[in-house]
Amino acid sequence: MVDTILRSLGGLRTFANEPVAVLIELLLIGLSVNWCASVLQGTRGTRPLRGVLTVLVVATLAVNILAAQLDWPRLALLYRYLLMGLAFIALVAFQPELRRAVIRAGDVQFRRRGTRESKVITALVQSARYLSKNRYGGLIAIQRAVDLGAWAEKGTLVNADVSANLLNSIFFPNSPLHDLGVIIAGNRVLAANCQLPVAESDEIGAALGSRHLAALGMSYESDALVLVVSEETGTISLADNGKLTRYLSIDDLADELTARLSGQPVSTPSERQRRVLSAAAVWQGVRRLLVVVPLTLVIWVLANQASQTEISGVDVQLLLRLNDPKQVVDVERPQPAVFKVTFRGTARAVDALRDYTADHPLRVDWVLNEPYPLRREQQRSAAALLDSLDAIRSRGLTVVDVSPPYLEFIVNELVTEPMPVGVKAGSARVVDLRTEPDRVSVTLRRRDLAQLLPAERVLLLPLEDRLRDAAPGQVLSLPAMRVPDRIRGFAIVGAEPREVSVTLRIEGRQATRRLAQIPVRLNVSPGFLERYDVKVVDEQEWLVEVEVEGDETKVAALRPADVKAFVTLPSDLLPQTPLHRADVEFSVPEGVTVLSQRSVQLRLTPRESPSP
Repeated sequence: MVDTILRSLGGLRTFANEPVAVLIELLLIGLSVNWCASVLQGTRGTRPLRGVLTVLVVATLAVNILAAQLDWPRLALLYRYLLMGLAFIALVAFQPELRRAVIRAGDVQFRRRGTRESKVITALVQSARYLSKNRYGGLIAIQRAVDLGAWAEKGTLVNADVSANLLNSIFFPNSPLHDLGVIIAGNRVLAANCQLPVAESDEIGAALGSRHLAALGMSYESDALVLVVSEETGTISLADNGKLTRYLSIDDLADELTARLSGQPVSTPSERQRRVLSAAAVWQGVRRLLVVVPLTLVIWVLANQASQTEISGVDVQLLLRLNDPKQVVDVERPQPAVFKVTFRGTARAVDALRDYTADHPLRVDWVLNEPYPLRREQQRSAAALLDSLDAIRSRGLTVVDVSPPYLEFIVNELVTEPMPVGVKAGSARVVDLRTEPDRVSVTLRRRDLAQLLPAERVLLLPLEDRLRDAAPGQVLSLPAMRVPDRIRGFAIVGAEPREVSVTLRIEGRQATRRLAQIPVRLNVSPGFLERYDVKVVDEQEWLVEVEVEGDETKVAALRPADVKAFVTLPSDLLPQTPLHRADVEFSVPEGVTVLSQRSVQLRLTPRESPSP
C-alpha cells in the first residue's frame, strides 16, 4: 500500500529529477490559483471552491490508490470522465465569478495612463471632509478602465460636473438620492442612487456595514476605486481590487487618490502603520494558503500524471553486492538476473531510457546492507525492489510491471584456502615444473569448497595452447600467467595473487591411438570348472577395440599383439544368473595406458553333483 501511494504521488520522483522545472511549474500554478482565489474572495463561490478542493484531494488519492493496488483500470477511466464533467459543472456554477475574472483580466496597470484632474480629487477630498465631519454616509465609485455604465443605468442619471457641493447635496440626509452609491467617470458624475454589487463572504469582517460591503463588491466586480464614508463613525475608507483600506486621514486620502488613480504606489507614515498585520489578517493569510497550496499540488499531480507515458519490455540487469567481504550473494532465479520491466515517466525520461537501452540492458546495482541468514533462500518482489533503487529513481522513472515478478537469492559464506598451482599440459609431458609463488590464496563459497576432495584442490593453469608446438627438451618460462576463474567447475570469487610465473621443461608428448581385433582370452580356475560349465555367448564380442595413451613414440610402435586382453573366473566366484558379464583386463607395455573399458558375456551352467 505504501509503495502504491508513493507511485500515485510520483511527482516526488519528478521533483528529485528536475527540481528547477518543477519549482517553476509549482510557482506558476500557485500564482494562478491565488489569483483565482482572490477573484472568488467575497463571493458565494468561496465555499464551493473549498468543497471542490476537498473532493479533488480525497478523490484523486483514493482513485489512484485503488486503481493501482486493486488493478481497477476502469475506475481510473471513469474518474477522468468525472473530472471533465466537473469542469463543465464549474463553468455553470461559477459563471458570475468567471465573468469577474474576464473583467479583471483586462485590469492591467499599463492601461491606467495619465492622472485625474486636480479639481476632481480636490472635490472628492472636500466632500469626504464634509461628510466625515457631519457623520453623513457616502459611497462613491470612480471609474477607471472597466466601464461602469451598466450600474449607472440602474440609478438616477445626473451627468453633471464633479463638485464638492453636488456630492454633499446628494448624500445629505433625507435627500432622495443619498441612500445608495454615486458613479463618477472622468470629470462627470454619471448617476446617483445606484445599487452596487454587495460582497458576500465569511472572510469579511462582520462589523462592516452595507456601504463597505457594497464598496468591496464593486471593487471585486470591476477595477473601480470606491470611496466610503461611514455614517456611524465618520471613518474614511478606500476599496480597491477587493482590499479595504480604512481609517484614512484627509491628507492620506488626497495622496491615495492621486496615486491610485494614476496607477502609482504610495506609502505614507500613517499607511505603513495601517499595514502592520493584525491577528485577523494573519489568520486570513493562513486560510488562503490552506486553499492555494493543496489545490496547487493537486493540479500539478494531475498534470504530471497526464504528461507521463509508459515504455515496456526494457531489459534491466540487476547486480547484487554485499558490503561484508566475508559473504557473497548468488541469484537463484531468474538466471541471469535480467528482468523485463515496464516503466512510467515523463516523455523526456522515457526517450532517454529508450536511447540508453537500445544496445544493452539497463544495469542497476543493489547493495544489501541489511543482514540475511546464510544459505537460506530469500524472495523479494522485483517491482518493489527495482522501484526503490537510486539508479532508477534518478532517471525520474516509476516501475509499473516486472517479469518475472520475484527475485530469489542466497547469501553464502566465503572461505579462503591456499592451494598449489599445477598446469594442464594437454598432449605434452611436463617435468621440472616450478611456479612463483607455488601457492595461491583462493576464495570460494564454503559449500563449493566442501565438495572438493583434497586431491582436487589444485589450481590448474590452462597451458594446452602454449605447449602444443613445444619440442621435447625445450624449457619454457611463462611470466604473469593469470590463475583460472573456476576450479573443478566451481567459481572462484577471489585469488591472491591473480598472476603467477611458470617455468617448465617438455619431456615428451602424449598420444592416443585405437587398436582393433584384440582377442580376449579366458582364464578359468579348475575349481570353478568343477562347479560350472562355461560357454561364450557371442564370439565376435571377444574381439575388442581399445584406446591407448602414452608416449608418442611408444604408442606409434604399438601393435595389437602387444596388448593382452583376458577375463579371469576365480574359483570363489558366485554368479547370480546364468548369463554373467565379466570385465576385460588389459596388459600393455610400460609407459602406455589403456583408456577403454570393455566387458564380455558368458553363459554359466551349473554341473550336476556326482552320485555318492
